[in-house]
Amino acid sequence: TLTLPHGIRGPSSYALNMVATTPADLGMNVDNNGNIMGVGGPSSNGDDQNGAMVDLKGIVFSGLKGKALSLKAEDFPKSKDIKAVIPADCFEPETLKSLGYLSVSLVGTGICTAVGVAMLSAIGTSIWTLPIWTIYSAITGTVAMGLWVLAHECGHGAFSKNRKLQDAVGYTLHSLMLVPYFSWQRSHAVHHQYTNHMELGETHVPEEYGENGTYQNREKVLEWFGPENGIKVWGGIQGFLHLVVGWPGYLLIGATGGPARGVTNHFYPNPLTEPQDAKKELFPGNWKEKV
Repeated sequence: TLTLPHGIRGPSSYALNMVATTPADLGMNVDNNGNIMGVGGPSSNGDDQNGAMVDLKGIVFSGLKGKALSLKAEDFPKSKDIKAVIPADCFEPETLKSLGYLSVSLVGTGICTAVGVAMLSAIGTSIWTLPIWTIYSAITGTVAMGLWVLAHECGHGAFSKNRKLQDAVGYTLHSLMLVPYFSWQRSHAVHHQYTNHMELGETHVPEEYGENGTYQNREKVLEWFGPENGIKVWGGIQGFLHLVVGWPGYLLIGATGGPARGVTNHFYPNPLTEPQDAKKELFPGNWKEKV
């Protein structure tokens, strides 16, 4: 059994049990209200960090007593340590099982489509049938999501050891959803490699704070509509941008990606603008031919 930090057990347990470090474990004194105590009382100047990765100044803790905020870099296990406690068979693709899941998703999506065609003839489309179609869309979208999950696994190489079969399935499913398979395979791998990296991250990279940007726009909305209604309006705007504009924006111009690679396009192998670091180009070498 491999011994890892914070209660992670070895292969015999077949489980990962990660327990966050508490402020007390880090040598922090916590009062009954969950405030971190310094030498003379609650920490208010940010000096009593005890190695915490974030500034704890002015933070009022919830029932977790600051556990999630008190982690340090050394508290996180290395990827090799995590892999060591995962059963080896979890890394072995099972072609028959994958094809079984593919069959279920295809049949389910086919049934939903047939029902939709029949409903179109029976009830048509109008303002009165909108609630019915809304429910139908939610159900069909959920069922069809299984096909995207399988396409996603093909991109990760988890569908089958047979690369030709895997790429054929992945390419077909991606094409049906208007997403280029090999481009996404590469960009998604980069996304996982540089998750949370402010410059090399591929998607969902937070915008750097500036004088004229998203942060200021949010403040204006809150000022115009008031704190309570403003946050709802801002949430609606962000929801629309992410759910409607975000996906095609990502495919076409690399929206929400980090600045290091410049503006990218999943349908075109060369960057649309000069990347900051030529070695970090999104589609280097042989990937250009694949794209």
